[in-house]
Amino acid sequence: MRLIADEQLGRLSRWLKIIGQDVVYRNDWADEELLQQARDEGRIILTRDSHLPEKAAGLPLYLVRENYPAGQLREVVEHFQDRIRIEVFSRCVECNVPLRDVPKPEVEGRVPPFVWKTQTEYRACPQCGKIFWSATHRERVEVQLRDILGELYRSALDGEEK
Repeated sequence: MRLIADEQLGRLSRWLKIIGQDVVYRNDWADEELLQQARDEGRIILTRDSHLPEKAAGLPLYLVRENYPAGQLREVVEHFQDRIRIEVFSRCVECNVPLRDVPKPEVEGRVPPFVWKTQTEYRACPQCGKIFWSATHRERVEVQLRDILGELYRSALDGEEK
């Protein structure tokens, strides 16, 4: 599922990328730019702008009603639950590009010494080069996701993307 989020949904778009969703976001969209990119790339529009559906001319659009990012995430995952498969930290939250596994020798000198000594698995963004590894941050995020999404989190982990 490919999404595009309007300028009011920056934090939601980041959370969606954290759970592995393909989300395009900019904080300076003009409505026509957002609509054109959605049209060109076949993306579903996520918006808080109640006037945007009038301009969307039949494009797939979901009007997010929740005010806060945690509620927005739950709302969107619940609405699209048949189409979402959660894959935590599988995309770069900056570039929106799928991460790739990299062998440990390839990251030597690019991660802190303690991380190098204690971690064995690494992922990298092929676009920006940022290196990722599992640590307490991932555990905290997964706890937050379980709190926010509840049973939806477990269901989306177990399901398959459609």
